[in-house]
Amino acid sequence: MAKVTLNTAGSDALRKAIAEIGKKQGRVGFFEHSKYPGGTPVAYVASIQELHPEHARPFMRPTIEEQRLAWRASLLMGSKAVINGKIDVTNMLQQFGMLAAGDVRKTISQVMDPPLAPATIAARQRRRKTPGVSTKPLVDTGLLIQSVTSDVVDK
Repeated sequence: MAKVTLNTAGSDALRKAIAEIGKKQGRVGFFEHSKYPGGTPVAYVASIQELHPEHARPFMRPTIEEQRLAWRASLLMGSKAVINGKIDVTNMLQQFGMLAAGDVRKTISQVMDPPLAPATIAARQRRRKTPGVSTKPLVDTGLLIQSVTSDVVDK
């Protein structure tokens, strides 16, 4: 008669990894510390650009839609590394957050529509001490694109 021995080390590691993952949350976006010089939160400006009913310049939703499968694969690979003890949950989510934030920044850099209104271009020029301004949407000062970041928090 054959003797069967169960190795529970693998299932214990899986349970532990699932419990750790369930305690953490990775976030990507614009956080409360990012503000324009006048005090306006970058998140507020980003939400207007993303959701304006007439002149939206979305960048978060298109990035999520475009990267959904790649992000899923990245998180799956990271979760496997957590289960195998090669990385901890916080580091895995930090790495994923940096990837996702970079993808959002890339999308922002590619937004061209709708084009800036002549009044917006004139306002940009009034703020400059030298002639010539960018007519590219979303990148007047560069603060919006620089403010896309990520963090990992306890749930």
